[in-house]
Amino acid sequence: MPKGNHKHRAKRFDEGAKLLASLFNSRAIAVFGAAFVIPIAQGRYDVFAHGGGLLVTAGVSFHLAGQAALRFLRAED
Repeated sequence: MPKGNHKHRAKRFDEGAKLLASLFNSRAIAVFGAAFVIPIAQGRYDVFAHGGGLLVTAGVSFHLAGQAALRFLRAED
């Protein structure tokens, strides 16, 4: 396999992995926002009541999935 082709394939794979990580991290931000903004907008200041703790757990899980996706980055050398 030519060296330039390997480098190109690694770059394409890395971009896909970065896009996947960005997707998971943006989902985490949205879920965290929902966990804190919705209860406060409704006048309830106990964020962890009524499923708020579940949303925070889901947000952390999405963030960890994004970090795990970055582990798949390939070396271009």
